[in-house]
Amino acid sequence: MDRVAVRPEIMKLRPDLIARPDLIFRPPGQQPLPAPPVPIPQPLPPPVVPPAPAENPFASLPFPSPGDRIKAEDFKRLSQSLMLIHDALMLSASLLGRTFGEAKQALVSQQYEIQRVMSVFGTELAQLGDSSLDGRKVIQVIPLELGTKGVAVVLTEAVETRRSVPNLMNLTYREASERLHGVLGDVAVPSSPMTAQQLVGLSLDQAKAVTGK
Repeated sequence: MDRVAVRPEIMKLRPDLIARPDLIFRPPGQQPLPAPPVPIPQPLPPPVVPPAPAENPFASLPFPSPGDRIKAEDFKRLSQSLMLIHDALMLSASLLGRTFGEAKQALVSQQYEIQRVMSVFGTELAQLGDSSLDGRKVIQVIPLELGTKGVAVVLTEAVETRRSVPNLMNLTYREASERLHGVLGDVAVPSSPMTAQQLVGLSLDQAKAVTGK
């Protein structure tokens, strides 16, 4: 479709037309501007995760009694503990949406130990080294104990397991039954069509009398 030429004086009265490149005035014979190039999505950089803790500061937190002198080492332990909580949140956030293969490589490079892997629907995966799991997406990475290297990983399911209602429009009862058996094989379908009483044109009292409800 040809582009519409707008006179310059109209452009002064309607500055909102500037945002419409298809309405910009062009001299006769001038070719329209080429479409901007479609941006090519760039691959994600490798995930950056915080290193695994070298020691567990929670195991030696200070519990001074009233009147005891607070040492600088006590504040250091508290700060280290807070940093471990921060790193645990960053660990899970940095691997969210990554493939399990990417997550494994990042975790192992930072000295973490993957001890449990479970799907989002609660299926615990025993073979942690199975390469068929590498394509699944990571949902969460949880330290089994703050201050230690062991982590648990929650992954997506391998296949879509949710069920949806099949489309039965414009099908006969037999065709609909066959489609239901193919999609929902464990659901019993009546062998004969179910009939309903004719209630069109009846009042509410008459309908109740017919159905007995």
